[in-house]
Amino acid sequence: MAKVFFNYYLGDVHSSKPTPITLNVRYDAGTLRYPTGLTVIPKHWNGKVLAGDSSRMEKNATLSNIKTAAENVFRRFVNDTNRTPTREELRDLYNQTPEINPHPITEKKKLDLLGFIEQYLKDCETRIVDRTGTAMTQSTLFTYQNAFRALQEFKDKYYKKSKFDFENIDGAFYTQYRKFLTNDKQFATNTVGKHLRKVKTFLMEAQINGHLPNFNPRLFKSVEEKTDAIYLNDSELKHLFYLDLSKNTRLERVRDLFIVGARTGLRFSDYSNIQAKDIDLTNEEITITPKKTQDTIVIPLNDDVKAIMKRYEGKTPNSLPETLSNQKMNDYLKELGKLAGFEELIETSMTKGGKKITIQRPKYELMTTHAARRSFATNEYLACTSMELIRAITGHRTEKAFMKYIKLTPREKSDMLRQIWKQRKENAIEAPKEARIIKIA
Repeated sequence: MAKVFFNYYLGDVHSSKPTPITLNVRYDAGTLRYPTGLTVIPKHWNGKVLAGDSSRMEKNATLSNIKTAAENVFRRFVNDTNRTPTREELRDLYNQTPEINPHPITEKKKLDLLGFIEQYLKDCETRIVDRTGTAMTQSTLFTYQNAFRALQEFKDKYYKKSKFDFENIDGAFYTQYRKFLTNDKQFATNTVGKHLRKVKTFLMEAQINGHLPNFNPRLFKSVEEKTDAIYLNDSELKHLFYLDLSKNTRLERVRDLFIVGARTGLRFSDYSNIQAKDIDLTNEEITITPKKTQDTIVIPLNDDVKAIMKRYEGKTPNSLPETLSNQKMNDYLKELGKLAGFEELIETSMTKGGKKITIQRPKYELMTTHAARRSFATNEYLACTSMELIRAITGHRTEKAFMKYIKLTPREKSDMLRQIWKQRKENAIEAPKEARIIKIA
């Protein structure tokens, strides 16, 4: 029989409240995530329900029965058909098995394209991401739902009186849908690209489940254009750090939180949620597992971060500023940037509705929480820190993804090369005068 693995995972391992326990069946057709109907607080879980849960014995017995039944159903299908089931077939079988699903579904209406995607999105709420082994984040789920809504709008406009199903997915659909996103929705190029990538994910999932055997993902191309995001150079960060905000505690808190991000390279979701247990004052470092990558990293405490921690010592559990929402942070950062005098005009361009738009805006209007992470990456790159070392902190898996974060002006690139030449010259061992004479025969 083909290799198959049955394991249990939690919907949200970081939750302080009960989170769903999901059965994961991993085999050659992919991974099926099937809800058990049981929940547990993560601290009471270690592959099984621990003693802290008053229903531990009942839950563990149920989980054991579900796993045994799931294995038997899978084995019977392989023995009877001499092949492994698709994920949709396996889900149907589990739906009809009382030991796995107490309320078996004997009849199931065949899903059309939008119905399939809707079911997929529902499954995503308890889905475990293979790369990280954790639940899909709410922000990722939100982008999937947005893409689905746009696809529904497309269907309502162009297929109002005709059927819209799996057989409509071809090259003509791709061209028409891309035009819809660009011309009808007036989305910017990168937003169009995001929607196309999400719909491509839906279609590849449908292909895995046997609905689109002739679908060619390579023909469903995404689109992308370079963004004009800003960063703060080291001088600007220092100016911001020493800005007297003693009479504006709201902006002082925003400034300090932004500096923490700019000196650690973490995403906002991570640098705004550093816990006291993550900070090792003896070794002056932060050990944290970013939500997106789940790869633990260790970051030394920068002098600015240490100074900020002294400022908040005894005031907060982690000696860092209390967090606030991403939206409010972005609003306040623009106010902070204006107060700091970041008035330099930045020319930004983007393609929206198929038309190139170029405008000039003061730098402070472009300040966002993500500018902190870009500032870290770009400043370390300017300081000639090895790309490998920077990526070890930022968590970028490829050089291409990392280089998108590096925002250098033509002047900064020239100055950087000039500095490299200067250091090379200073480090070079001057050759004897006689060795400089080159004889040409």
